[in-house]
Amino acid sequence: MDKWRTPEAAEYRKLYQTKQWRILREQALLRDLFMCQHKGCKAQLKRGRSGPRSAVVHHLKPHKGDLELFFDLSNLASVCWACHSGDIQSIESRGFDVTIGEDGWPIDPNHTGNL
Repeated sequence: MDKWRTPEAAEYRKLYQTKQWRILREQALLRDLFMCQHKGCKAQLKRGRSGPRSAVVHHLKPHKGDLELFFDLSNLASVCWACHSGDIQSIESRGFDVTIGEDGWPIDPNHTGNL
């Protein structure tokens, strides 16, 4: 276990090693045609783990070990490593998206500018 994860998170990380997850992950990638689904990025995803366009299958709603959410295909999106490691994780850590709409206001209702 690394120093950044809770013991609970370390426990449900094991789910990513299951055959059921590998099958579901492949289904998500095929459904999304190996294209990044994050904010219009549409990068062509690559297999493997070495590069900004490597395929990551992201849980839209954090599962926190909930098996129903973890194995729900509709809760998954194929994204590139660059989007996942950058914008997506920033949004998750902040709790809101900082994207500003054409009207000059944040698009995320949870943004502090909209409260």
